[in-house]
Amino acid sequence: MKDIKVIYQGFDIYPDISINSCMHYMFSEKRSDYFILKMNDTRYLWDSWNPKPDDIISIEDGSAKTGKMYVESITPENGLISLRAFSVPQSSRNKTNKSWEKVKFTQLAQEIAGRQGLGFEQHGIEDKLYEYLAQQDTEDFSFLQKHCLLEGASFLVYDGKLVLYNQSYLEKQSAIDTINVTSDRDFTYYNNAINMYKSAEVTNGKHNGKYIASHDGSKDYKTILKIYMDSDSEAEHYAKGILRDLNNDMVTGSIWTPITKQYAASSVANIKTTGKQSWDSNVFITQIRHDYVNDKSKIFFRKPLEGY
Repeated sequence: MKDIKVIYQGFDIYPDISINSCMHYMFSEKRSDYFILKMNDTRYLWDSWNPKPDDIISIEDGSAKTGKMYVESITPENGLISLRAFSVPQSSRNKTNKSWEKVKFTQLAQEIAGRQGLGFEQHGIEDKLYEYLAQQDTEDFSFLQKHCLLEGASFLVYDGKLVLYNQSYLEKQSAIDTINVTSDRDFTYYNNAINMYKSAEVTNGKHNGKYIASHDGSKDYKTILKIYMDSDSEAEHYAKGILRDLNNDMVTGSIWTPITKQYAASSVANIKTTGKQSWDSNVFITQIRHDYVNDKSKIFFRKPLEGY
């Protein structure tokens, strides 16, 4: 940990503290990044620093970085100080009521990012125009996640920026590196493809739409969406997004590696195994767990979907 920095409110405090453990969790979708830092505080520095929720903190270990994080809690725990920080501010928990007419998907995401004090970028988004949207007593990111699911999209928040992306677009990017899986590696692989959904059908009581996948599947899914839809084709568009979400995690895996600084959640890697060539493929990284103290990472991934 000789290269580590703990930057709190703009100052590197690592020389003044003793780190017991530091776990950083990165997610490609549906959850915000967070880390848990446990410190010995024999000099009672935290009280003198007067820490507060939403103070800015980041951790760097060479090229592995948490990016800008917001302090959520600082609590004593078994003789240690336990600090938990998230990539999103606490204001993201506030519920909002608002409606829009003729608003594009990226405009919606950018407005929510701005409301939370975040920058914005997008990758591969097909910018759908909504005739009408209503956010009713809902947290901003929960509302955005709901529409990402319907659009076959996802978002993450890293280093003060909301990144909106089309799942299929990122899954088709070139692998940034190869992970060699030898027989002595801690590797797991799960194949639940036998339970793939073949189709999804949605209705709001007025409009109906069904999307049928090009791959094999054993199940059909039907649901009622309590949202405005202006046509059956829009209902079919939403059914496609729902079907992708249902099938996303059918083929997954994980592997422990030395701390992996070149990868990030939502990047693509190539898996190459010894003696199990049927597993070899590009994979989409859905989560990374960095253990800065023990200098290792656990990478979680899924096999990209085709036909969506």
